[in-house]
Amino acid sequence: MGEHNLHTFAKYYDQIYLKRNDYKSESEAVQNIIGRFKRKPSKTLLDVGCGTGEHLKYLSQHFRCTGLDISKEMINTARAKVPNARFHVADMTDFGLRDRFDVITCLFSSIGYVQNFRNLARTLRNFYDHLTNDGLALVEPWVFRKDFRKGNVAIDTYKDEKIKLARMGTSKLTESRWLVHFHYLIGINGEIKHTKETHKMIAADYEDYVKGFNLVGYKKIKFLGENEWTRTRGLFVATK
Repeated sequence: MGEHNLHTFAKYYDQIYLKRNDYKSESEAVQNIIGRFKRKPSKTLLDVGCGTGEHLKYLSQHFRCTGLDISKEMINTARAKVPNARFHVADMTDFGLRDRFDVITCLFSSIGYVQNFRNLARTLRNFYDHLTNDGLALVEPWVFRKDFRKGNVAIDTYKDEKIKLARMGTSKLTESRWLVHFHYLIGINGEIKHTKETHKMIAADYEDYVKGFNLVGYKKIKFLGENEWTRTRGLFVATK
């Protein structure tokens, strides 16, 4: 896939998402789900697309954790936050680690960055190959194609003594991809800078994810809806 040139996203990630997401509650939900679906006790966990390490901050209190992300900037932030975890800068579609893990998590729709079904299947295969027998993959999908809302504009803001930040985003659906266009206004040192970036995401539905899991050969595939998971996008739980 190659590294995404999303430096602004990486730089201001925590300012935007720390107030939006309850990482502690999500991490507790992950623990409960692991306990519910895993017969043997789980000791090791790999978080793919770990970002700045917020989930690992909590999960590392209960598991021997490893984090993986394509963004070197995010991994550097995560290393500082979670010194008791190991980290790798790598692409989720083709990373190769020596270790095998009891649990692999891919949360906050990080899986969306695979961009197409072929890469989705490759990534799910890669997860499978890095799981121990009866290991568990927890994958939070990107927004399903059927739930695309044309004309929707999102806004996030942040401010402290040093910086004022506004980010607006809108999406476009093509035949093969879901494009998210972000515009940033960054007020710092008496100046206002404008920058923009495009996130290229997969345009897929529930059935596509299930097909991907089945193609690889996972034994059981369960989808938890928003009544069982912390966000509206749901969560796939698949057993090797």
